[in-house]
This record gives sequence, C-alpha cells and structure tokens, in this order.
Amino acid sequence: MKFIYRIIIWLSGLMLVFMTLWGVFFSRAMEEEINDETDDMLEAYSADIIMKWLSGVNIPSIDNGSNNTYYIRKVTPEYAASVPSITYENAMIYIASKDETEAARIRHHVFMDTDESYYELTVAVPTFERQDLINAILRWMVFLYFILLVACIVITVFVVNYNFRPVKALLKWINAYTPGKKNPPVPCDTTITEFRTLARATQHAADRFERQYELQNQFIGNASHELQTPLAVCSGRIEMLLDSENLTGSQAEELVKISRTLQGMSKLNRTLLLMTKIDNGQFIDKVNVDICASVRESVQMLMEIYGHKGVDAEVRAEGRLDVLMNEQLSSILVSNLLKNAFMHSAPGTTVRVSVEDGVLTVGNAGEIPLDGERIFDRFYQGSAKKEGSTGLGLALVKAICDRYSFRLAYGYSDGCHRFTVDFN
Repeated sequence: MKFIYRIIIWLSGLMLVFMTLWGVFFSRAMEEEINDETDDMLEAYSADIIMKWLSGVNIPSIDNGSNNTYYIRKVTPEYAASVPSITYENAMIYIASKDETEAARIRHHVFMDTDESYYELTVAVPTFERQDLINAILRWMVFLYFILLVACIVITVFVVNYNFRPVKALLKWINAYTPGKKNPPVPCDTTITEFRTLARATQHAADRFERQYELQNQFIGNASHELQTPLAVCSGRIEMLLDSENLTGSQAEELVKISRTLQGMSKLNRTLLLMTKIDNGQFIDKVNVDICASVRESVQMLMEIYGHKGVDAEVRAEGRLDVLMNEQLSSILVSNLLKNAFMHSAPGTTVRVSVEDGVLTVGNAGEIPLDGERIFDRFYQGSAKKEGSTGLGLALVKAICDRYSFRLAYGYSDGCHRFTVDFN
C-alpha cells in the first residue's frame, strides 16, 4: 500500500470519530442553549400573567393568536406543598389555533392568590422537535464530514507530494543506479533534516558499494590473469606426458580427462577475465560493425561445428546494420547468442535468426521456458546443463549490452525460446 493511501485511510477514520463526538457535543450544547432561552421567555410570560391575575387586570385570552398557551387551575394546599413551586418539562401539547399537537417547552408555577387560595399556572411555548433536531444535525454532520474530509485529503495529498519530492528523486536515483557505471551524485535538494540524512546515508552506502565492487573486479581480474600461466603450463606438461612411450592406456585416459578439465578451467578463466575488462571499460575503441555480416559468418561457422546434430538454421539478415561499438565485443555478443541457441537445440530442429529494424532475434525450440529473472545471471544454466558450458555465455552478452545500453530480453512462446537485442 502506498504511503499516501495509508494517510488517507487513517485520516478518514480519525475524522469520522472526531466528527461523531463533536456532533454529539454540539447537539447537546445547542439543545441546552435553546432550552435556556425558552425558559427565560416562559419566566417573563408567567410573571406577566401572575401579576395581572393578582392585580385583577384582564389577562390575555388563552387563544390570543400566537402559539403560546397557558392554563390556570386551582389546586389544594396539600398539592401545592408536595410539588416544587416552579418546574420545567418537554411534552406534546394541543394548539387550538392550528388544531394539531406539537412539541412544547412547559413551565409549571404554583402561586397563592390574595384570598390564600393556591393556583397552578401552566405556560407552554412550542419548541423544536427533538428528533427533527437530531436528524438535521446528523445530515449536516455527514455533509460537513465529507466536505472536511475532501478538503483535508486534497490538502494532505498536496502537502505530502510537495514535501516528498526529495524522496521521489532519491527513489528515481536508486532505480537508475548501476554498479560500476558513472552515476550522478545522490540528489539532496531539500531542507528537511530527515531527508538530508537519508540522502547522505544513501550516498555513503553507494560509495562503499562502489569501492567493494571495484575491489571485487580487481580481484577477479588479477586472479584470472595469474591463473592463465599455471593453467597453460599444466596443459603443456600433460601434452608432454601423453606423448610418452611408456604411458599405459589407463594412464592416458586419466590424463585426457585432466586435460579436458584444465581446458574448461582455462576457458572459464578467460571468460571471467574478459567480463572484468568489460566492466572496467577497457574496450574503448569503437568502429561501425555490420551486425548482419557478423550473424551470417557466425551461423556458417556454427553450422559446421554442430552439423553432426542435424540442427538447421534459418537466417534473415539482408543488407547492413551498422552499430558503433568495439569490434571484438560485437563478435562475442553475436557468436555467444547463436552458440547458445545451437548448443541447446534438439536434433532435427531449426535455429531462426533475423535482423530487422535494428533488432537481432535468435530463436530455438524448447520444451519448457527458462527463468527470465535468472537467465542472464553468471553461472546459471537451469536444468538443461551442457558439457563444456561455463554458464557465462549469456552473462557475457548481458555485460556487453549493458556496456552499450542495448536492450536485451528473453521470451518464450509457442514452444520457442527467443532472445532479442535492440540496438536502437
């Protein structure tokens, strides 16, 4: 889940809880305020009626054209003593002028007349419907919640995206980082302390990795170079022993096996040394190389080598495809791709090679697809291991393509492995 989506989810949940609590508090506070104002009005209305009653002045009619109503009834001294003199309540009352029942705020006031008789004045003022108020508050709360949520999300997304620009630039740099290449410095254009610390830590890690990568290449190069002479000496001495007249048949067989092993080691050593030179950029000279001509020459040579297997070749490489690169590396790239196809083709099958629109495609039949994630890794051979294969052929092709920014890809469809190199 993206960071911004997690923020939106948390923000929505927290705002829902906050707005719910605020809605409950707001409705209670508004109800208290309305009741307080209504009680003040009822108090003044009651005082006016009682004063006129006690002074003998005509009091307003019960149905005076307003929604306010009052009732005066005589009560016993026992009743007057048993109840508070003033009480308030919310109840439903009948409004004669409207001929309907409405919610009202009611005030009961027990008072004594001049003749020491007790009376109860009931004054009622229609007020709001409690359920209507709750529904209205709920509707407005939902509306307000969505308005605030959308506003907060828009503001949060803008603020996060604006302030996370250094992180996005750093991620872009990491994705484009290639060990051993000339990489730009880690972007650190920000005033945020944490992001600057992250950028510096990334730069230090990249510098350490580059140093280790360089030492590794130096070690492989030096080791490969130093092994060349001992391997050549051992091979020469085995050949001398094979020419000996006192050699038995079993001894000769063992020496032949040792010789083949040494040849494989020597081949592996030369390939590792070559890859180290490519990684170190030692092949600096460039010429226009005709890839089509190189394909035709390599196919003709491989047909002679693997002709005994009955593997045929179908080539479509007319005209020229000039690519500016090292001539030796171009030959290695083409020959390794083609050799891989011929080596892993079953007898009686056809290797198809084409050069069209600046793309070299090499295909051969196969029963199961290869691991596209590891096919170009060093020493990876999958389940179809072949005698004499070092597992470095396709890795060498990948190193050359990376060196010149060619796009190398593998695909499998319709029972056919396809390797493509886009020189564009």
